[in-house]
Amino acid sequence: MGKAKAAGFTLLEILVALAILAILMIGLIKITNNNIQNLWHVENKTIAAIVAANHATELRLGKDKPEYDKGVETQAGRRWYWEAKRPVTTTLGLWHYQISVYLEGGKEPYATLVTLVPEVYDEKAAEAPTEEPEQEADIPEEQAEPPNIPAAPDAPEPNDQ
Repeated sequence: MGKAKAAGFTLLEILVALAILAILMIGLIKITNNNIQNLWHVENKTIAAIVAANHATELRLGKDKPEYDKGVETQAGRRWYWEAKRPVTTTLGLWHYQISVYLEGGKEPYATLVTLVPEVYDEKAAEAPTEEPEQEADIPEEQAEPPNIPAAPDAPEPNDQ
């Protein structure tokens, strides 16, 4: 009688396949880790830009225009430190502010915003706008009705009921 040939993979084939799978998995884990770090960085840059924009708006709307100002703000569960600087002189009645935003414990700013702020606070512009009643324009009678535009050839005819 002849020997029956066993079906299946040998131990060596299985070990080679597992080694290849392990190498591929390590590569995928590294790629995923890099993507998570990039997402964290982009998220922080976006939040820092929002903090800078918020402070720029506060400078525009406030009466005080300090030469140097700093503060702390909490956004997205993180503490952000910001500082705003401007030169001593204005250009054409505008202050040239530079606002830098740092993550708590960070040494480099995540965002830096340069903005122009009016030198003089305009109280009338800060008040809520009052609504004026709309005035009807004088439209000649021949233009009061919309022009009769024929329907597209494939559009169904409207039903008059």
